[in-house]
Amino acid sequence: MDVSHFKNHFSHKLSNYKLTYSSYPDGDFGYLERVVIEGPDKVAGIDFWSRGWLDIDIYDLVLDQQVMNVLIEPAETQKKEEELIKFMRILLDCG
Repeated sequence: MDVSHFKNHFSHKLSNYKLTYSSYPDGDFGYLERVVIEGPDKVAGIDFWSRGWLDIDIYDLVLDQQVMNVLIEPAETQKKEEELIKFMRILLDCG
């Protein structure tokens, strides 16, 4: 899973958010592609690493607390998809 998967399957659902994409060649787990998501009540980030790691976090500005923070290992393919779905539900307030 990489940033293109996110762009093709998830980003279009975040029309109420500002998405910023950036890349870093020498991250902790290889090449890093980062998505920063900013909305009126939540800010979030997703880090896609070339070695297969995935880092997801969401901060709720209204609650003033982090509501999601997960680092997923390369072999946990199913968990990556599950956590991205959870991520989207939180951002879209779907439970």
